[in-house]
Amino acid sequence: MTATRSGVRSPARRRDAEHAAELVPTPWPIALLCGVAGGVACLVAFPPYGLWPLLPVSVALLVAGVMVRSAALAVLVSLLWGLAFFVPLTVWANTYAGAMPWIALGIFESLSAVLFGLLARTVIVRRGLRASSCLVVAALWTGVELLRSHAPWGGLPWGTSAYALSESPLLNLGPWIGTAGLALVVGILGMLLLHGVLALTGRTRRGLRGVAGVWPLSLAVGLVLVTVVVPLPQNRAPEGRSSMTIAGIQGNMDPIDPATLTMPDGVYENHLQVTRDTITTAEEKGEQLELVVWPEDSTEYDPRQDPVRSAQLAQASADAGAPLLVGTQTLVGDHERLNNSLLYTADSADGDVPYTYAKRHPVPFGEYIPARSFFRTLTNKVDLVGYDMLPGQEVGVMDLASITGDEDSAKVGVLICFEIAYDNLVQDTVRDGAEVIVVQSNTALFGDSDESIQQLAQAKVMAVVSGRSVVHVATVGESAIFSPEGRQLSSVGHWEQGALLAEVPLRTGITPAVAAGPWIGIGISAIGLIGLLGALGTRRRALPTPRRRDRDRPRTRS
Repeated sequence: MTATRSGVRSPARRRDAEHAAELVPTPWPIALLCGVAGGVACLVAFPPYGLWPLLPVSVALLVAGVMVRSAALAVLVSLLWGLAFFVPLTVWANTYAGAMPWIALGIFESLSAVLFGLLARTVIVRRGLRASSCLVVAALWTGVELLRSHAPWGGLPWGTSAYALSESPLLNLGPWIGTAGLALVVGILGMLLLHGVLALTGRTRRGLRGVAGVWPLSLAVGLVLVTVVVPLPQNRAPEGRSSMTIAGIQGNMDPIDPATLTMPDGVYENHLQVTRDTITTAEEKGEQLELVVWPEDSTEYDPRQDPVRSAQLAQASADAGAPLLVGTQTLVGDHERLNNSLLYTADSADGDVPYTYAKRHPVPFGEYIPARSFFRTLTNKVDLVGYDMLPGQEVGVMDLASITGDEDSAKVGVLICFEIAYDNLVQDTVRDGAEVIVVQSNTALFGDSDESIQQLAQAKVMAVVSGRSVVHVATVGESAIFSPEGRQLSSVGHWEQGALLAEVPLRTGITPAVAAGPWIGIGISAIGLIGLLGALGTRRRALPTPRRRDRDRPRTRS
């Protein structure tokens, strides 16, 4: 006599269950294509391509790709998405560190796509495509992005959703909801697109069908259009002074030797000459400079160790009638260093500078090597970073009024290079009183890559999110000044010699995004985690799970 084992569905019952499932699994060839196409779509959403509408499309393709029976296939799809995005996005690392570290960085960053893919699949398999699961998956997108941006070793925010939106109307939401909120919006738009397309193509068996899929697509378009008219928060200027005249000096240089990574001769002289030319230009225009900014690594070595250079910088400050902020490296002992910003005034001829800022967030594997002895066993490239950079301990805010004695002077926030990409560093600079932010960068380290234009987009986004003008000055470009509304006030292109010169708006207001600090991201991540736990707690399946032949096969007993 034949019997079906208790608790095991017969093949007929299993087929009925699969037919009753809410979603049709994505065929594996289509899933793999979604992974690659989604990663490429994400890449071209970022500068220099700037096709930002493809960012939510890339999210939709990734989620569609992981809607498969097999978790292993979902891992492969997610990995392909990550590799297609992160490897070409971070090609600038090849110039600085070589091919092997660059590929390793791309693979490591791709693991975040794998994590998101598995989490999103878990929710979709159990909850299907509905409003709640749409929100949860978008929140998971945000949470994974935050994790990648801040861990391990401080993380790397390159590829953060917000930084693809520098030319998007969605950026109007930035000062209200911050970079984490922008990531949530991107995730929601992606899920709406997926919702609509699956309904229109008949890939859902319940709920939305056919032309009913038009409404989520229409909602996605409508949300974008609404952001065009979203007002910016009220943001007042300081009492009695609405702007300050700032000059940013881009001295330019010959390309850096990728084998030695040493700065070429003439960097200091180039910046000194452009400074003199800019002082003359300002005098001809009748403008009184209030701050002159040189980029990171613009003095070749610490000028405080050279009486001649200290005297020259002090004289340049005296000629400009304004303090001069320069960037340099300072050795600490035999194996460590600091990345410093030094403020020279007319009284600093002896090298006694009134203000010093040390970069607080050195880049792992670029400016210091964590676990150096271990990674040396993998590659000797780690020894290209001969001196590990120590992190600074103080928030960079120069109170120029107390330094110069001029009560009308501003409080200027200081960040160095990649620090502009870390929202927490920008936030505490603003909360400590910065009325304008200057960013010093040495983009010569990345050659002809797109790193400079990607970083400039980050500066624009953070100007709007923080409600502060951002003066971004690089050795070889791109350099630009952005107002708190994101308007470009002055710029110098890549591999050009020149100067930024503008009346830069000052602001004292605190945007809701800055006031909330990390809590927007924490709250969104909590929504994702709670939704994930809720999905894990249900036994229903909106997407068929893999066939388990050994359990589905009827067994006989006498």
